[in-house]
Amino acid sequence: MNSIWNKNISLFKARFPSLAQMVTAEIQHFQNAAGAQKEQELLYPFWQIFPAKNGSPVISENGLRLHSAYNPENEAQKAVSTDKCRKATAAVFMGFGAGYTPVAFASFYTDRTLIIIEPDTAHFFAALTILDWEPVFSSKNVIIALSCTPQQAITLITQHNISETVIFSVNAQTAHSQQYFETLQTLIKRNRQKDEINRATFDRFSKLWMRNSCRNLHLLMQIDGVNIYKGKAENKSLPFTLLAAGPSLEKILPHLKEIKKRSVIVCVDTALRACLRSGVEPDFIVLADPQYWAYRHIAGLSSPSSVLITEQAVYPAVVRFPCRKIVYFSSFFPLGQYFEKNCGQKGNLGAGGSVASAAWNFAHLAGASEIFTAGLDLSFPDKKTHISGSTFEQAVHISSLRTNPAETANLPALFSGNACYGKNYENGDVLTDQRMKMFAWWFESRLATCPETKTYTFAPEGLAIPGITAVTPAALLSQPEITAQKKEFIKAGESCSESIAYQPALFKKTYSDFINSLHSLYNTAQHAIGLCRNNRLKELQESETAIRKICISEIADCIFPTDSQLEKLTELPASCTDPDKIYLKRQTVMYSEICRRIIEYLHSLNENKQ
Repeated sequence: MNSIWNKNISLFKARFPSLAQMVTAEIQHFQNAAGAQKEQELLYPFWQIFPAKNGSPVISENGLRLHSAYNPENEAQKAVSTDKCRKATAAVFMGFGAGYTPVAFASFYTDRTLIIIEPDTAHFFAALTILDWEPVFSSKNVIIALSCTPQQAITLITQHNISETVIFSVNAQTAHSQQYFETLQTLIKRNRQKDEINRATFDRFSKLWMRNSCRNLHLLMQIDGVNIYKGKAENKSLPFTLLAAGPSLEKILPHLKEIKKRSVIVCVDTALRACLRSGVEPDFIVLADPQYWAYRHIAGLSSPSSVLITEQAVYPAVVRFPCRKIVYFSSFFPLGQYFEKNCGQKGNLGAGGSVASAAWNFAHLAGASEIFTAGLDLSFPDKKTHISGSTFEQAVHISSLRTNPAETANLPALFSGNACYGKNYENGDVLTDQRMKMFAWWFESRLATCPETKTYTFAPEGLAIPGITAVTPAALLSQPEITAQKKEFIKAGESCSESIAYQPALFKKTYSDFINSLHSLYNTAQHAIGLCRNNRLKELQESETAIRKICISEIADCIFPTDSQLEKLTELPASCTDPDKIYLKRQTVMYSEICRRIIEYLHSLNENKQ
């Protein structure tokens, strides 16, 4: 045991010196008991060790065997030899017993990322006394997460593409911390669902976003980014109030004028009409949805003293909204990301799935230590869907008929998202749905990573979100007025040295490079189509590497925002049994679609010029 432990702990300390410093006491405990007469009883009383039929050590815990009793190495090798593992860019090990599987994975895939998660340090160090972990500690990219919370663990995992990550979790190996690993599994499942929703949304609306991005492209370098407000509220004791359009916003409207005197108001687009109806212009308005219907929430309105926070891919009329100033946050979409990478970043407000999450992120980016929320119900309290007078409700009343009243029209909103019940802040039942539960989970996970920002709600009847505390409006109204400090904060942002000065030469060069790359990709695809149609299979295969290199380039990512869009092009039914003909047919369709989309891009850019 001494030789294995000494080797492993030396490698561990060399690879993770800071982590080793944090767990010095645990290491010293193992160091002192190593080789003692009652070593097992002192170090890992939770395990029983016995030899497998091939002689390798096997452990069991609470009567559950954690590895094969015949050949644990072979079992681990089979586990890491699947197609899923070969395609994965990273592997997560939730519990691992003695470590046979992570050692096998590290040996097979030396260039992949390993994330090893163990909430109990005793189990981790016990494994280092049994098996040689050199392949793991010698891996190029390995992360050891010891004694961290599930929220911290999921943050590590989501730094990699979770849809391309393979998860290793064996019930017997996670039973010692079952609740912890069940929570982590739930977080992983939610993140994967979020990624699937994002991909489906990209697939559905990519053309719309492409057209909007092209039409707004000329403004990209003329409009400042939200980064001009970054940290400007720190150390100023400026509370922020986030206004969403849930039904509970109605009871806050009478207090809104006083709330504005005591906090920075950040209003989502759907709540603006109600806010203005109360005679209050918010300090900031956030609009993140590129669809025309999102613009309808602010159409016909004006808020001369407000700053509109939006992004490049919004419906073009949004940037003509009458307001004090317009600022962009970093685009969710490929064209905007390409130009920002070359011309300057605007400031990331994340992708939490709702405009309210972007609004919260802005307040956090600005340096808010307290964020109060109103109308963030994420549920249907009293079976209401939106605040009275909102665009949604007005549209329902306008279109209502005697045979189709507003109450009937509201039913799809109540039940179209897999309606279910959740708990409110008073532990009562409230009607919600799976979509809003996903948004609530985003807030829960985001708040867990930002404990320095305290978040409160004025709506105890809404869906309860861990990390948010329900308070009465008096908690804010009792605070002093901050009108002067707020003006100073806004002025500091607008005079910020990080404000992007318009650089025509830089933008012109980036634009020219983009157009030239589009033409290059178009010509390459046309060349490939010609080879396919003339059955020049050998030449196509010889030039396949060069063609593929261009077709998976940064420019091609703008044409096909998600991999699934390109993959679908090759999923054609086989019309014959000749593999070569099927291959040529699929290649022709793929390159034809690339050409068609490039033409759409160029057409939209030409429209913008005109």
